[in-house]
Amino acid sequence: MSVQEWSGREARALRHALRLSLRAFADRLGIAPRTVSKWEKLGKATVPRPDTQAILDTALNQATEEEHIRFKRLIAESVSESLS
Repeated sequence: MSVQEWSGREARALRHALRLSLRAFADRLGIAPRTVSKWEKLGKATVPRPDTQAILDTALNQATEEEHIRFKRLIAESVSESLS
């Protein structure tokens, strides 16, 4: 599975799919927790830098099948919520 362009919405869904705290997710990505917090607050209105997009791609590629399923479900839920 791949993401065309990551936004705060997808990053948040990945964090929740991996069942990581904000700090643990930031540590796993090698970025500041404040950055993850900003992404999540801004949602679709923010797009991580290209180098960080690659880090998010790697984290998603390393996810288990169960985590992929959770990620897809969370993305679908967030899309349907934004359409409501």
